[in-house]
Amino acid sequence: MELLKRLYLVSISMGIFLMVAIARNSSADTLVMPRELVDLARTNGCSQISDFFERPGKVSPPYVYGWFPGDPERSVAFWCRKNEQSKVPFKLVFKVADAKQLQGCSATFDWPYARGLSIETRHGLALREFRYISASKRVAPTTVVTSARVIVNEYDGLEDVFYCDGRDWLVSSRE
Repeated sequence: MELLKRLYLVSISMGIFLMVAIARNSSADTLVMPRELVDLARTNGCSQISDFFERPGKVSPPYVYGWFPGDPERSVAFWCRKNEQSKVPFKLVFKVADAKQLQGCSATFDWPYARGLSIETRHGLALREFRYISASKRVAPTTVVTSARVIVNEYDGLEDVFYCDGRDWLVSSRE
């Protein structure tokens, strides 16, 4: 009888352990972006932002396809959380079919805020309102771009507009 009690307790304990392990694995595998991007994030030293949608109101996704003209799946930008501790915890990663499409701009950069991403075409984009991400004291060009495709990082009225000038990334932030 004592042996049966012990076996019963062991089987209940194992069942609880397995349920907890399964629940933990299923929540860890909850995707907030396509698996391909999660895997690409991992190769860039970061991971998906699992709690990205845990905020009120309308939130655009942390990724956007079709930054370049043509097949949308040939260019994508997405946010990921850097694996190492940092004052600037997020990284914007660009994947393109041809590296020449980035025109000399880096395929990643660090940023303090990950908001929802979208693509816009802005007309009459005044670059004097921008600053370089890699060197904020570097003076931005004074030119106006007639028609520019930009990545917009926006949530709750706060907006960052990212633009590649053919050499480096620029940003304009506003509330």
